[in-house]
Amino acid sequence: MDSFGNVGGLLIGILGLAVAAVGLDPTNHYSSQIFTLGVVGMAAGGIVVLVSSRKPKKTILTHQYEAKSPTSDSGHELTKYKNLYEGSPVMQRTVNTDGIIIECNQAYVKNFGHTKDDIIGKSLFDHTADQSIENMRKTFETWKQTGKVDNVEVWFKRKDGSVFPGLISANNIYDDKGRLIGSNTVIRDISEIYQARRVLDEHERQKIQLEELKKLDAIKEAFYLIVSKEFQTPIEPIKRYCDILKESFAGKLNAKQREAIDEIYYNTARLEQLTHDIVDVQKLNSNRMEFKKEEFQVDEFMQSMIDTCSAMMSDKNIEFVNTTSIKSRITSDKSRLKQVFYNLVQNAIDFVPQQGGKIEIGASEEGDSVLFYARDNGIGISEKRKESIFKKFYQVDLSFKRKYGGTGFGLVICKGIVENLGGKIWFQSKEGEGTTFYFTIPK
Repeated sequence: MDSFGNVGGLLIGILGLAVAAVGLDPTNHYSSQIFTLGVVGMAAGGIVVLVSSRKPKKTILTHQYEAKSPTSDSGHELTKYKNLYEGSPVMQRTVNTDGIIIECNQAYVKNFGHTKDDIIGKSLFDHTADQSIENMRKTFETWKQTGKVDNVEVWFKRKDGSVFPGLISANNIYDDKGRLIGSNTVIRDISEIYQARRVLDEHERQKIQLEELKKLDAIKEAFYLIVSKEFQTPIEPIKRYCDILKESFAGKLNAKQREAIDEIYYNTARLEQLTHDIVDVQKLNSNRMEFKKEEFQVDEFMQSMIDTCSAMMSDKNIEFVNTTSIKSRITSDKSRLKQVFYNLVQNAIDFVPQQGGKIEIGASEEGDSVLFYARDNGIGISEKRKESIFKKFYQVDLSFKRKYGGTGFGLVICKGIVENLGGKIWFQSKEGEGTTFYFTIPK
């Protein structure tokens, strides 16, 4: 469009100067206007305007040139270039030296949403977005001093209040006496370019964030490994000395002392489980958890869970039952499945009442899989917590956890193990009535 405009301006300039050169009277109204057209065409390089100093100030620039004869070549050429200005897909406006808009094309009218009558006579700042007022002021001063503006980014404001970015370029226009009377400005809407730039900037921002997250992930993994190792180091001797004390090797214990040793042992065991959970969560996060499958009997496995988990409830008045009746065999990782049940039962212990609490485990056939479950009559899960119950590193309500215990790692580990073994896990719960966790494992 720019190349075409320059050629058009040059043609108009040649036309005007050629007519003047063949001897038309320069005092003649039409000769003067044609000469002016030549000056404008040559000076503006594609700005299709006609200038007449004989018109009132408000309309010093006009497209309403009438040729001597409706069939004259010059008349057709002027109409042609007038139509090019009006029909250009690029927004164009003409302003005087005071910054008042005195002409614009249809693309400008359509884009800004005003009528042409509303636009003519308005300040160019009326169509400038607030954030670009100062920039437009500087640009206008630059044009006054240099006579040219090239591809300056400005934000514009439409009638409906919406804004858009544009690139403006401007050239001087003169009257037939060579006096500066204004400029013609071309405005290109760069919304798509600006959006593409924003997408690229956002992509770069996300790339930087990803790199930062990778660094944090590495730090987090190193921290977990250090913490788990440092926790594990003192746990074994504490448990060992607890066993020595309970066996009365260091002297006979009274009932109160034995109760204190049991409490130390129980909480040390929980701390040990926490260190294992930290390591397992990190292994699941990095897909480094190992699984070793073997064939085993489901009913025997479930009975072993009763034997293993009953010790956790020895000092609590909680009923613990196994309702499994199937004799199916399954090929899976028995050790990891024990870990799932251990976490589910431990979770249930934290939330069932200490008097009258009940935990039930069981298994049944379900097509090509075995359906396992752990049910309790605890406090249930509130609606607001249900969506986040299996989320990794879900930040639980700390006051809630202080009241009922638990770290929040157990269910994350259960989900990771079950899914890695090809099954799925879910739950049903009603607040105040209890919760049932279900999971399937392929045979």
